[in-house]
Amino acid sequence: MFLRQSQTFSKRLFVFPSLLNTGKRSLCSRRTNSFLQTTKNSDSDFAIVRMQRPPANGLNLEFLTELTILLEKLEDDHSCRGMILTSSLPGIFSAGIDMAELTLSESRSPEHVTAFWRALQTFIINLYQTHLVTIATITGHAPAGGCLLSLVCDYRIMAAGKYTIGISALRAGLFPPAWIQQLLADTIGKRQAELSILQGKLYRPEEALQLGLVDKVVPEAEVLPAAESELREWLQVPDAARILTKSNLRRKLLQTFEHNREKEVEEITRFVQTDSFQNNLKEFMTNLKNKSR
Repeated sequence: MFLRQSQTFSKRLFVFPSLLNTGKRSLCSRRTNSFLQTTKNSDSDFAIVRMQRPPANGLNLEFLTELTILLEKLEDDHSCRGMILTSSLPGIFSAGIDMAELTLSESRSPEHVTAFWRALQTFIINLYQTHLVTIATITGHAPAGGCLLSLVCDYRIMAAGKYTIGISALRAGLFPPAWIQQLLADTIGKRQAELSILQGKLYRPEEALQLGLVDKVVPEAEVLPAAESELREWLQVPDAARILTKSNLRRKLLQTFEHNREKEVEEITRFVQTDSFQNNLKEFMTNLKNKSR
């Protein structure tokens, strides 16, 4: 079986370990947490995970902790071979990082930023290297970290229509770490990745399909059935061969990430504390509030 690199595995459960149920169990029927709804029928070998943190499935420390714990439970369920990640909120897949997590205040210290970024690293990398087959169904906007969530899945299906997707972190004044830049370059090519990141570009579904940012675009009502059909095709491949091959394909990026993991946390924590970032962030969040009115 595919095993995580030991260094990565040792850092998986650093957030809220008291929430963990160490006993292994099958995730049958429907199970609802505060931010997640998981469906897995007893006769099914995959789970459907619906994100439901209003208003935009923003990733904060608590949400990332739930996602990390749930992924582990699915991996430990020997009847589960795949996962569909989707959203139950209309018009949004995920807006990515909840920027309030990076807003410094009396109640939110640089230490909180450090804990948050480590939680983000943990879940994203665990999802990228999981032995499960993972399909993202993008039934709404997926800017910045929402795009990243889909990129670390094995396959991406996006709803046709007015939605957009892209690594748009620079629009909020935040730089994407080197391994995220490499992940995007591996997906759409180096030059297109440069243009995308440096301009904070957001793409319509057909544009994203043409770039290779998503793998399929279908009408919104057909996204989940298309994902289930695609996942069943993936599960026709024997697990052992698929898991080993996936591990080999992703080893180089994982090694790059591990080599720079702590340095990245330190850089982000320092950067977030600068006046320029905090001022840009306040302006960005004010503009978002004005647009939502």
